[in-house]
Amino acid sequence: DAPDEFLDEILSTFMKDPVILPSGHYVDRSTITQHLLNDPIDPFNREEMTIEDVKPAIELKAKIDQWLEEKRAAQRQSSSNNNNN
Repeated sequence: DAPDEFLDEILSTFMKDPVILPSGHYVDRSTITQHLLNDPIDPFNREEMTIEDVKPAIELKAKIDQWLEEKRAAQRQSSSNNNNN
């Protein structure tokens, strides 16, 4: 139930460590690291790249962390309410 912006653009999996590729696409660091071991190109524009070319997606990471914390808080609240009934 994660927002689409939190999903890796290659694997459609939830990103734990989002990065921005030179092409402007967002993927998880582990995804692009694995990709570059096999093929040293940006998978979106097919231009040569290395892991040093990716940039941390700091704002997106902050949004993901906030969303996760809100989910955890809601689960704790729900669990607390269930235990009180």
